[in-house]
Amino acid sequence: MAKQLMIYDNIQPLSSDVHRNWSVQVDNYAFVSHMISAPLLATEIPFAASEFPIVFSATANEGEYIPLAIMGLKEGENLSLDENFQFTSRYIPAFIRRYPFVLGGDKNADTMALCIDADSQTVLKDGSKGRRLFEENGEQSAHLKEVVEFLKDYQYRAEMTKVFCKRLHELDLLEPMQANITFKGREESNMNLMGFYVVKREKLKALGDAEALDLFKKDGLELIYSHMQSLANLNHLISKKSAKLGAVS
Repeated sequence: MAKQLMIYDNIQPLSSDVHRNWSVQVDNYAFVSHMISAPLLATEIPFAASEFPIVFSATANEGEYIPLAIMGLKEGENLSLDENFQFTSRYIPAFIRRYPFVLGGDKNADTMALCIDADSQTVLKDGSKGRRLFEENGEQSAHLKEVVEFLKDYQYRAEMTKVFCKRLHELDLLEPMQANITFKGREESNMNLMGFYVVKREKLKALGDAEALDLFKKDGLELIYSHMQSLANLNHLISKKSAKLGAVS
């Protein structure tokens, strides 16, 4: 079965009748070992910027973009995980932290369904260890209630992120990014990183006073500068990849 939302295999609405005895325990992050990028909420950018290169990716909708934390350079290889599938970074994107849970259904509806990836390795259907989802009487456990609040906040911040990215597009601040990455002595592994967008400093400096002030008042400038500074982290990823290849430094 093709993965949904990049890491989910089998999304099902949670039910106390069906999932009464289930529990969840995240021992490692093998479920993102194939991911070279993870979506970010706009409010995460300042925190993620110290760890990952942050870029923007165009969606299927014209003029719509999403921020991404770059975690690898080659498809299927997450350089931010160690041999035990633990993150080596101090920050883990909320997109990953919410797994195996997600809100499903129409985003415009009054309520969305609380769902879980039923085929996730983090799920224990016998409840033998980890955090239970429901109490014996069918009520949501304290942990599941915390999950629900986290997902609600995530959804709210996701809408804020859309507004921020839309503003970047309206101000014409984004331009395509391209980086030619070479590995001395392992030229067959050289790659061209492209398909992403970054804020162009010259375009930012060309903004009118009113537009710049509006960005500042709405914390947009902080996010933009964090994004631009984060691009230096690309060198860290290249170093990690080079070490894996055994390339000459």
